[in-house]
Amino acid sequence: MNILFLVFMVLITLYPFWHVLVGSIMPYEESIRSTLHLFPRRISFEAYEFVFSKDTIMRSLLVSLFVTVAGTLYQLFVTAITAYPLIKHDLPGRSAIFLFIIFTMFFGGGLIPYYLLIKNLGLVNSLAVMIIPAAISTYNMIVLKTFFQNIPIELEESAKMDGAGYMKIFFRIILPLSVPALATIALFIAVGQWNNWYTPMLFLNDKEIWPLAMVLRDILINNNMELTRGGSFVSEEFMLGDTIKNAVVIVSVVPIIVVYPFIQKHFVKGVMIGSIKS
Repeated sequence: MNILFLVFMVLITLYPFWHVLVGSIMPYEESIRSTLHLFPRRISFEAYEFVFSKDTIMRSLLVSLFVTVAGTLYQLFVTAITAYPLIKHDLPGRSAIFLFIIFTMFFGGGLIPYYLLIKNLGLVNSLAVMIIPAAISTYNMIVLKTFFQNIPIELEESAKMDGAGYMKIFFRIILPLSVPALATIALFIAVGQWNNWYTPMLFLNDKEIWPLAMVLRDILINNNMELTRGGSFVSEEFMLGDTIKNAVVIVSVVPIIVVYPFIQKHFVKGVMIGSIKS
């Protein structure tokens, strides 16, 4: 019964992905005949040809790659250098600083003050708005702080006896020992950056610097509007219909799926060790 239940859950989990994949390689005429797609009768890559022929999509893909890589490295570094000092009991104001950071998990200034802040900082219509403001996640900082606390203090004491300072200890001992937690948090950050469409919707008016998630949102909305129009409106986008949507979704999902296997071995260990203090 356990095996049957788990197989059933796997099928339920995988079917949406399979539905989108099949829908992306299915001819438009076949896709409109039925809403349930298990196997395509005929395979067509017209939608992918259309997607990769558009400069907007390819440019947005490069933008997303840049924002994801730069944002992940930046946030990971800021999170680490924030979490490490907070494990030091001799840090002046340690409890107050930690409570101040926790406070941000429950209360915020609101959307309008946030927009005015970003505008006054000159980040509107700049890719930096997707990287700099999201410098740290309180949840990720707590996970990493807990992981740092599990590292034996004797390692630091031995390094201090050899003349190592805090910076050398941090970069030569703490970070190398924290690879599982860092890989886990990097995955959290990268997925969030890759799927972020809300920030560019608010602050990026120039379509030339839209990330892929924002372009995908724009395609879905505009395509739905076209499909509801009356008259004899016909275009290449209209004829491909949902096939384009499915193809763009697959293109946007594949990079994360490709990255995940490389850090999977660290994922469970990083979450468990960073969530439970020994």
